[in-house]
Amino acid sequence: MIPNLPFEDKINYRTLYGKLFSVLVIRFGATHVSEIEDAIQNSFLKYLKIREQNNIPKNIENWLFMVARNDLLNIIKRKQKEDYNFSIELTEDEKVEPYETDLRLQTILFISSLNSLSTQSKIIFILKNIFGLSMLEIRESTLINQEAIYKSINRTKKKLNIDLNCQKIEINSVTANQNTISIVEEILYAVFNIGFDSFNEKSENIVNKDLCLESFVLTRLLYNKFNYTSTSNLLAVIYFHISRIPAKIDNGKLISFFNQNRDKWNKELLTMAFHHIKKPQNSNKYYIEAIIISKYMAKKDFNLKDWTEISYLYEMMLEISQSPILRLNYSFCLSKIGKTDKAMNILSEVQNQLPDHHLYFSLVKAIIMKESNPKKSHDIILTLSNKMNQKIRKEYLKSFI
Repeated sequence: MIPNLPFEDKINYRTLYGKLFSVLVIRFGATHVSEIEDAIQNSFLKYLKIREQNNIPKNIENWLFMVARNDLLNIIKRKQKEDYNFSIELTEDEKVEPYETDLRLQTILFISSLNSLSTQSKIIFILKNIFGLSMLEIRESTLINQEAIYKSINRTKKKLNIDLNCQKIEINSVTANQNTISIVEEILYAVFNIGFDSFNEKSENIVNKDLCLESFVLTRLLYNKFNYTSTSNLLAVIYFHISRIPAKIDNGKLISFFNQNRDKWNKELLTMAFHHIKKPQNSNKYYIEAIIISKYMAKKDFNLKDWTEISYLYEMMLEISQSPILRLNYSFCLSKIGKTDKAMNILSEVQNQLPDHHLYFSLVKAIIMKESNPKKSHDIILTLSNKMNQKIRKEYLKSFI
């Protein structure tokens, strides 16, 4: 049973896009990714027009699927007339079942299982086409520049075109081994993190609840389907984070983790988080991360022994992954146990791995320098705050001065 979540379960544009993409790519094959993207965009444009006329269909998802499917058939027909070498068996006359099935997880598993694609290209392609993430969001998540992301997506489309050669996807043939599951977990956690720390300058929202919910639901499906220990620990991490969403904002102000009102944390979700922590046979980053978060959330005040233990856990994680964000968190913990010089050395190394003016990097650097160089720390925070358009984040940054 799923506890009450701190956000509503509702359909949104990104969800619809991913569901339409999945069902069309399975039905018509991954060879037609570009045509499928065009057909889905056209179906949304047509929907916006009829919505303006207050002519909204009863089943929006099914209506969008029918429109996109018919549009895709027309695109393929035109392509066949223009290119005699192009051929595909069309299914125009088949009975169209109501569009009810969510095939996103199966599609993610299928693409993640393809040996011909690199892990990075799989992740970028799925973030773009299943979750409808923007180039900016993918760049923030992967730390890859925008031009490289475009090139990766185009290369993946061409690769799918060549490798699959107009074949329909046999979704039930997917073999989900540990490597495939690991890629899917990485994707789902990336989506959750993008949603949990939303940088939407146009709104005052600091959590994209839709993305968090999509990630949560699909992670639960993945765990229920394959029952991997690593997925259970990822689920624990997600439960921990969503349990404190109600405390992230208080009186319109963004509250840092250590200053949150813990009475607002969702106890039911916290219980589920601890329930899903499972010790793996081999080192696993989600298990270690779940342990770290459980320590953060179990105590309000930390002593030297606590920070030393957490620093050690980060060292264990860094043996598995050299993520720059992990190294930032590690440097923060080092500063808490008096190893400020080592923390600053790590920051110097990490800086070259991150885009210029990376927000989290600058914030961690300012916090670590607060005692040793308060003037420099103050200037960093002020510069960050002045660049921020979002009022709630601007005020949040000033709270560190």
